[in-house]
Amino acid sequence: MSGLLILSGCQRNQHNPTEIVARVGDAYLTRDVVLHFLPKDIDAQQKKFFIRRIVEQWIDNQILAQKALQEGYTLSELDQWKLENLKVELLAAQFISSKTQQHFTVTDREIEEYYQNHQEEFRRDYDEVHLVHLFLEELDNTLVKEIRDSKSLIEVIQKNYLDQRVTPVLEPNGDLGYVIKDRLRPEFKRAIRGTKTGLIYGPIRTKDGYHYLQVLDRQPAGSIRTLDLVKDDIRLRLEAQKRHEYIKMLKESLRKDFTVETFYENIL
Repeated sequence: MSGLLILSGCQRNQHNPTEIVARVGDAYLTRDVVLHFLPKDIDAQQKKFFIRRIVEQWIDNQILAQKALQEGYTLSELDQWKLENLKVELLAAQFISSKTQQHFTVTDREIEEYYQNHQEEFRRDYDEVHLVHLFLEELDNTLVKEIRDSKSLIEVIQKNYLDQRVTPVLEPNGDLGYVIKDRLRPEFKRAIRGTKTGLIYGPIRTKDGYHYLQVLDRQPAGSIRTLDLVKDDIRLRLEAQKRHEYIKMLKESLRKDFTVETFYENIL
């Protein structure tokens, strides 16, 4: 980031004064540049911290760079080439992005064919369990009775909006999907030992509070994940593959429009 920020200074007359966040000499840092480097999904306090960090880093870089110019420092030929090459790479990336805006359609048949031809990619390396999880800091008698009378922990969670509650534990409330059994907490592993499915286990007491678990399925190491579990992953793989093939074809076709020469004998 620091390498790019030093290049982001621009002349004041190119921007509305309300867009300028910082100035060092004739170089200006604009709001859009700061927001570009700001991490996504951060709270207000973190936002203030990162904005100040970005601005102060830019100021420091500008001061050092401008002082270097005053004292006669210049970029080496290689460094100048790196700057020019960075512009080339950015333009190339922008061109590729504009040419790959279209959606690369993947059909269900293509997904099924990939699944059938790549079974080994979806073989489990470890025993897995499909879990539903609920955490409660304190036991509520009404809720405990509802869980005891229910055959579906996920229904209880959703009915009481417990999946929308922020909890202090790592495991969220709701359907955890398939998880590797050996990576569960020791208390969880002990609670769900056996081969049965469908049972609701709990309350399981830990130092954090109380947990409920329901095992919807158990799958041993060596079993193949079903198509419905990996369908979205396959779709993303095939979309990426089609995009890669399109870019490769685009590059090859564009070479015909330019004179390209190589002189490997001068280096090999």
